[in-house]
Amino acid sequence: MFKTELINFLLSSEKASMSNSLDEWYLSDFYDKHIHNIGYEEGYVMLVDCCDVWMKYPNFTFELVDIMSSIRNRISTNTFPQCFNDSEEQILEIYLNTDNRVSEIIYSVYKNIDIDNDMLDGWVQTGIEDEKKMLKELFQNSNIKILESY
Repeated sequence: MFKTELINFLLSSEKASMSNSLDEWYLSDFYDKHIHNIGYEEGYVMLVDCCDVWMKYPNFTFELVDIMSSIRNRISTNTFPQCFNDSEEQILEIYLNTDNRVSEIIYSVYKNIDIDNDMLDGWVQTGIEDEKKMLKELFQNSNIKILESY
C-alpha cells in the first residue's frame, strides 16, 4: 500500500512541477501523512519499498532520498535493508549520473520560462551539489559503503 501511495505521490509531484503548481510543502505533507507516526518495523518495510521505487524511478532521487532519510531518522537505524546492498551498483550509477539527471530535470521545468541563463545554470549547479550531498548523507554511518570514496 505504501509503495502505491509513494509512486502516486511522486508522479503527481512531477506533474505539478511541470505545470509550475507544485506546493512548497509537498514533501512535508507527505511526511505528515506517511512517516510521522511510524514504528521501526513499518519503517523498515517502507525503506524496502523506497529502494524498489528508486531503482525503477531514479529521476525522483531528490524526493526519495529525502523520504528515505526521514524514515531512517524516524526509526533510528544505521542498517538499511538487504535490497540496498543488492542495488549498490545501481545506487552508484544514480550517483554518477546526478549531473545529467538534475540538469535535464531543471532545464525541462524552466524551458518555456524566460529566466536568465546564468541564474538557471546556478540553480542547476546548486541542485547537483545538493543532491550529491544528500545521497552521501543518506548512507553515512550505515551498512551501505558504496559512496564513501566519492
